Amino acid sequence: MKSDKEIFNNAKQLHQSGKIKEAQKLYLKIIDNNKSNFQLFFLLGTSFLQIKEYNKAINYLDNAINLNSNFADAFNNRGIALAEIKKYSDAIENYDQTIKLNKKNFSAYLNKGIALKNLKQYEKAIECYDLGIRLNPKNAEIYNNLGNIFKEQLLYDKAVICYNKAIKLNQNYAQAYNNLGIIFQAQRKFKDAAINYSKALSLNQNIENLFGNNFYNNQFICNWSHFDEELIKIKEGIIDKKSLIDPFIFLGISDNAQLHKLNAEILINKKFNKPNKIFHKTNLRKSNKIKIGYYSAEFHRHPVLLLMMDVFKNHDKSSFEIFAFSHGPSTKRGDPWRKLVKPYFNGFYEISEKSTEEVVNLSRKLKIDIAINLTGLTANHRTDIFMHRVAPIQINYLGYPGTLGTNLMDYIIADKIIIPDHLKKNYSEKVLYLPNCYQPNAENLFADKKKIKKEFHRFDFGLPKNDIVFCSFNSNYKITPIIFNAWMNILKKVEKSVLWILAYNKPARQNLKLEAKKRGVDPKRIVFAEQISIVEDHLQRIKLADIFLDTFPYNAHTSASDSIRMGLPLITMKGNSFASRVAASILSSIKMSELITDNIDDYENLAIELGNNKLKLNEIKENMIGNVQKSNFFNSEIFTKELESIYKDLIKKN
Repeated sequence: MKSDKEIFNNAKQLHQSGKIKEAQKLYLKIIDNNKSNFQLFFLLGTSFLQIKEYNKAINYLDNAINLNSNFADAFNNRGIALAEIKKYSDAIENYDQTIKLNKKNFSAYLNKGIALKNLKQYEKAIECYDLGIRLNPKNAEIYNNLGNIFKEQLLYDKAVICYNKAIKLNQNYAQAYNNLGIIFQAQRKFKDAAINYSKALSLNQNIENLFGNNFYNNQFICNWSHFDEELIKIKEGIIDKKSLIDPFIFLGISDNAQLHKLNAEILINKKFNKPNKIFHKTNLRKSNKIKIGYYSAEFHRHPVLLLMMDVFKNHDKSSFEIFAFSHGPSTKRGDPWRKLVKPYFNGFYEISEKSTEEVVNLSRKLKIDIAINLTGLTANHRTDIFMHRVAPIQINYLGYPGTLGTNLMDYIIADKIIIPDHLKKNYSEKVLYLPNCYQPNAENLFADKKKIKKEFHRFDFGLPKNDIVFCSFNSNYKITPIIFNAWMNILKKVEKSVLWILAYNKPARQNLKLEAKKRGVDPKRIVFAEQISIVEDHLQRIKLADIFLDTFPYNAHTSASDSIRMGLPLITMKGNSFASRVAASILSSIKMSELITDNIDDYENLAIELGNNKLKLNEIKENMIGNVQKSNFFNSEIFTKELESIYKDLIKKN
């Protein structure tokens, strides 16, 4: 029979060779007889850390530290385990103890910096990394991590310097190339982004969301050379529960709502350790006024704020107190739209640099009854705070057209067109139904007539004087091969017509011209529109078109409302996902269901019919304008009351 010493040595050998669970069995076999062996407890704790059983790891590391309080590595590993379960402050205490015991423990500086970043303590994180760099100036990872801090602060130039430094130290550093790609994409340097994504993919295809980042970059420049095969790979990856693509990006390329849900669940479970099992629900605090918290990264010039502006303004202040929690970029704080809406709130709080704990504590201190997540899983989202419950009732609304993949978001606000009964299964949240369209709208965009500089004419934008002008002012990433095929077929069947589309980067224009030529359409029949910063001018321009052609599977949202507002008929194809049913919801609310199609053939045929029959097109326009006037589609006061009715019912039920 082997002695405990022999078993211990065998276990260590197995551990070193990567056979973690086999090593654990041997460690546990001898532990009862070796309760004073701090090395045994340390290795056992480390083994559980390696297989991501963090609570067990902490327990065994606690024992190791109790036996030897000068064991620096045990403090460091306990810090890592605590950080993994989001106890960042506790983790930092352990890293500090590690450094106190061993000032040259580089790993502790590296880990502490990550924890500080997660607590939004950016300056302290930078200081920590600076100390780490002094210890080890040739470590690539620390420069990459420093770049991540600058990236989060939107200090892109500083971030690029750090990532390039990391790559100089390690030319095979895939994550640094991926991060550079993200930066360049944010700066709309799409070619540079593509180069770095390609390099990252050649080194390591398993980096979280790398494949999807590259796909998204290609969508911005309308590069569809590998669209079909890459989409298949993404879908297969989601089924296998791999983090291949950000949930928001996936909404724009697939109409499969079941996969949308699964992909969101992958992110939630990966980032938050199945939070529905570990976080609690607070008690509803009933008072004279219902306290609503609106949490958004878009309290600046953004479509979400444009849509919600009148809602904030029209809230019944005798029944509600409303609070804004802004977690968008700090660079947007001087935005004029932001200044405009601030007075509508009982309190406006900047939380972009506050930790999860700080935001949760603030929300509970204010006694928020209903928390509205207006950002969902889009850029700069703060899903973390909702996982800890900032309010007894939490609602997913407007900013993200899909499920968030967790039952900790109690509800999603929609309408019967967006989520009919047979599609409810694709949502983790319970559905709250507004009686009409789920989407609010700003009522009076032309309140200041002086803002309208002039009357536009077709020749101002290179459009034909008398021929049919089809348009689509959706972002480039929403254009998919299936919808572009349809557009080209429409142009072929409607003589002399043109397609007027937004394309705000040169590669996209070049690629779209090539794609048109491939499909037998003269590229000159595509007219490219520039972005217009003044909303009123943008709306005036829309009137010059004859028909708005919607994208699929990610429909027009604000752009659809813009089209309706200006009397421009919109043809849409209704799918099965939230994002692919928005335009149908808008059109149904103004009783224009004849512009809703269910398949690509009907979509094409309707556009061709109206493009070739100006009498019918004019009749459609007149009916639509009349229906809009008779409807409450742009009546923000009525919409706000309908929304408030939902809030009041929730309070009664809970």
